[in-house]
Amino acid sequence: MQDWRDGQVRYMVHFDDGGSGMRHREEPLEVGAELRDGPRRHLVERVEQPGHERALGHAWLTVIDRE
Repeated sequence: MQDWRDGQVRYMVHFDDGGSGMRHREEPLEVGAELRDGPRRHLVERVEQPGHERALGHAWLTVIDRE
């Protein structure tokens, strides 16, 4: 059986409120990108890309606004 997330980039995302969580992305994250997580929009402040396809990257996000 094939994992539906094969080919996606995995990140441990660190939110500025102290929370964190695993996220899967079709494309690598870049500094300055805006992401939506529930009702909030976040700005990617820092990214450490994964070293290889089975590794996990890290991204640090700051909240832009809440809806």
